Formats: sequence, structure tokens, C-alpha cells
Amino acid sequence: MNAAVLQLHLATFLFGLSGVVGQLNTLDVLMVVAGRAGLAALGLFAWARIRGIGLRASRAQQWRFLLIGILLAFHWTSFFLSIRLSSVAVGLLTFSCFPIFVILLGPLFGNARMRLGDFVLVAVLMAGLRLVVPGSLDDASDLAGPLWGIASGLSFAVIQLLNHALVQSEDPVKISVYQNGVASLVLLPLLDASMLPASASDLAQLVFLGLACTALAHTLFIAGMRRVSAQTASMFTYLEPVYGIALAALLLGEIPTPGMMAGGAIILGAVFFAARRQQAASCS
Repeated sequence: MNAAVLQLHLATFLFGLSGVVGQLNTLDVLMVVAGRAGLAALGLFAWARIRGIGLRASRAQQWRFLLIGILLAFHWTSFFLSIRLSSVAVGLLTFSCFPIFVILLGPLFGNARMRLGDFVLVAVLMAGLRLVVPGSLDDASDLAGPLWGIASGLSFAVIQLLNHALVQSEDPVKISVYQNGVASLVLLPLLDASMLPASASDLAQLVFLGLACTALAHTLFIAGMRRVSAQTASMFTYLEPVYGIALAALLLGEIPTPGMMAGGAIILGAVFFAARRQQAASCS
């Protein structure tokens, strides 16, 4: 295994671990997200200074960073709410639908047209989601977690589409510094003193979440991605829920049901074929 692939594996492992840490942590979800984003912004800012990455942004870029930062705050809040209200497996698998949303929303952002096969993939995805959702569809308590997970995936898809143009001309670390910083700042007015970490354990978990699972993971993923093909890097998207679910089973005792595992396999399969179709369309 070469160094780049090892970096991608470690980054994906840390991304998957973030769900487990968020489930273990007893802090309010808003505090978790604000702390994670703020610490990640500080860690990436330090890395940018070490590497000499310029952080100046034009007025137009600042407005885009503001919009994406707000979306990032919503994305992480909905992701951790999904995990708290259901399980790590449900949160990760419903979030993993985001590549399908990228295809569905692509035409609104000037990307490729929708094709008949895309609608088929959506139908397959819905079947997988039904297997993942525990209990009855008539019970709001059963639906809350999965719906927050889907909202997390939808918002992340919009972030990806908005970032697509930015990464063509800007360093991803610079983009992440601004977006994480904004995500933290927009949540500050919603926090109060009662949400602050009251134990060393909660504080340590928050620091680990922000610096290791976000800043370090992001840096490792970018470093690895630059030395492998785009196809190889994209394959690690499918490993995040695998790592996360395995860690949740090991550390939290959250064992997915056979139905959930089958639904997860269907979702990841649909996402894989959606990505392959997107790559084929971009090459044609």
C-alpha cells in the first residue's frame, strides 16, 4: 500500500469515526458543531500558514464562503441530529445518498442533464432507504433520524456543487478555513453557557473531533487525493459508512440489523453506479 492510499484510508477512517465521537459526546449538538467547525478552522489556518497558502479572498468569494459556511453548519447539525435520534449506521447511510442529490440538482447548477437511468437509480435508492429506516413510516419518532440524515446529504450535495467552481481556482485548505470558520460563527448566537463542556472528557472529545476528525482528516485526504486518480479517490467515499458502522458496532455496541445491512448495500451500490455514470458523462 503506497503512502497516498494509506493517507486516504486514514482520512476516511477519521471521517467515519466522527459519527461515533458525536454519539459518545453528551454536549448539545449545536455546541458539538460549533466547536468542531471552530477548531477545524483554527487547525487548517495553522496548516495554511505553515505551507504558505494565501488566504486573501475577494468580496465575491467572501459572499460564497458565507453561503457555504451556513450550509455546512446545517449539514453537520442535521448529521449529528440524525445519529442522536437513530444510530450511527442510519446517520451515515442516509447521508451517503448525497451523490444522488448531486445528480438530481446538477442541472440547476449548469451540469449535465438528467437521464432515464438517473430516475432508476433514485428508485433503487428509495428501496434501500426503506430497508434502512427502522420501524413504521407512520411513526414520527422512527422517521426523525433518517429524515435528518437525508437533509444532511441534501445540504452536502449543494455544498459540493457550489464548491465545484471554487476548487478550480482556489486551494481546498483555504476554502475549508473560511467555510469552517463561518459555520462556527453563525452558530455562536444560538449557544449559551449551559452548553459549554462541563467535563474533561467532553472537551477532549470535542478537540479530537475538530482537530483529528476534521482538520487532520481533511489535510490527509487532500494530500492523498493529489497523488492518485480521481476515480481512486472517489472510491473512498464508500468506505466512510463502512468504517463508521464497524466502529459503532465495536465501540458502541450498535449492531445493524440484516435489513439495515441489505439497505446499506443497496444504497452504496446505487451511489457507486451514480458516480460511474457521472464520470462517464464528464469524459464523453
